[in-house]
Amino acid sequence: MKGVVFDFNGTLFRDSAYHESAWQTFISQETDRKLTKEDFEYHIHGVNNQFALEYIFQRSLQLDEMEELAERKEKIYRDNVLALTDGNTLIKGVPELLDFLHEKQIPVNIATASMEANVRFYFNFFDLGRWFEYDKVVFNDGTVKSKPDPDFYVKASKNIAIAPKDVVVFEDSYSGLKAAENAGAGRIFAVTTDDNRPELEAIDFVDKVVDDFTDPAIYDLFH
Repeated sequence: MKGVVFDFNGTLFRDSAYHESAWQTFISQETDRKLTKEDFEYHIHGVNNQFALEYIFQRSLQLDEMEELAERKEKIYRDNVLALTDGNTLIKGVPELLDFLHEKQIPVNIATASMEANVRFYFNFFDLGRWFEYDKVVFNDGTVKSKPDPDFYVKASKNIAIAPKDVVVFEDSYSGLKAAENAGAGRIFAVTTDDNRPELEAIDFVDKVVDDFTDPAIYDLFH
């Protein structure tokens, strides 16, 4: 593989529970709906906020209304992360892998459904500029079709001048994994969340399921 594109939430930072908690707080403040685990898996995680919010409110939202609602939810999430005394680090093995890729001069990028305010937060909080170029990151700026459309991964690969067929994608959500397949990614690795290995292993287009980034199979991609 000549390049690597990572999803961020749930993939480099195990924060699905923090997002769910923030969504639940937001939903309880704004609606009477109760979402199931399946709702989160297929309609919330990995998709743009507009898709998630329209699913929650069961109606179309104008851009300005969507952005206001999204920022309310994301502010809850960011405040929750800042308040953590544990569980606020990158997934095991991430810094070491990124150092390795940097030493090998293998281009890396991020393709995340997060909004720009969250991406800035992550770059500051985790010092991501050590490994990633902010201007090349693909995030939800309202112009990129939501995962599972291929656009996030096609654009993220283009931004590091590597064809998708020569890129390995790391993802945790079904919509993100499907986006990687639709983009024609050369290899697709799924990262487990909340004991969901059986569900990920059942996805026929996933090449490998890993629990963290210490798995030797990851390094084998670049030898």
